[in-house]
Amino acid sequence: MRPDPAALDAYVAAAQQLRSALMPLAQCDPERRARMDGEAVERARQARTRFLSSACGLARRERKLAAHWENAAVLRYLHGRGAFVRAEDLGIRLISHLAGGRRPTLREIHELEDACAHACALDRHQHPELFGTSRFSGSRSTMRSPIVDQAELRWRIRRDLTGLTLENALAGTGTTREAERHLAPWLTHAAAILDTPMSIEGLEDIAAQWRERRAPYMLANPDWADVIIAPPIPRVRASWWWKLTHGEEPPPAR
Repeated sequence: MRPDPAALDAYVAAAQQLRSALMPLAQCDPERRARMDGEAVERARQARTRFLSSACGLARRERKLAAHWENAAVLRYLHGRGAFVRAEDLGIRLISHLAGGRRPTLREIHELEDACAHACALDRHQHPELFGTSRFSGSRSTMRSPIVDQAELRWRIRRDLTGLTLENALAGTGTTREAERHLAPWLTHAAAILDTPMSIEGLEDIAAQWRERRAPYMLANPDWADVIIAPPIPRVRASWWWKLTHGEEPPPAR
């Protein structure tokens, strides 16, 4: 059963009103917000109530969209949590499409769910003090040397790509699925570029992009991309046993 067009219009309008009410709260620091007379906060509270009420009578797909977007919007604007920017943007875009009669597909709803799950994981990483955890373990997450040549850089980037593909094939999480959508295409492109000999400056540029692009997704091993580019490193010849057990991993230096 398709939702009533009038109900969808009211739903979209309520979402826009809630977003408009939340945005001014994001433009002031917490101290200033605490000194506000409460009118803006009350306006946002009433807009939130109207939006959630407008979603109650709609189909399950629109209700899920409402729940995910509202949570992301409140965390982004009211609490200033930058990790939820993409999830909120995606949610309001799907809601705005309803004004033209286009309902979100199940695939789009799943993408929004993944974006929200990834935002939660990233938020926990960015604000460990709020969750009683520490961002720093006191040791590197990898024992490999940070000094890498082109062969090692190419292998590390390909290993990121292989790991993402394998993890999503077995089970996957919101974060890994988001990484496959937004990080994996760049990893594939970078690995192809690295098949051709490059200058030190070119390798440093790729390494910097890799470090920046993987940071929101690869939360467990950030040191993997913390590398120092070096000229080609003399290595021992890879034996057939090394190739069998290590694949494309560069053999040890001489």
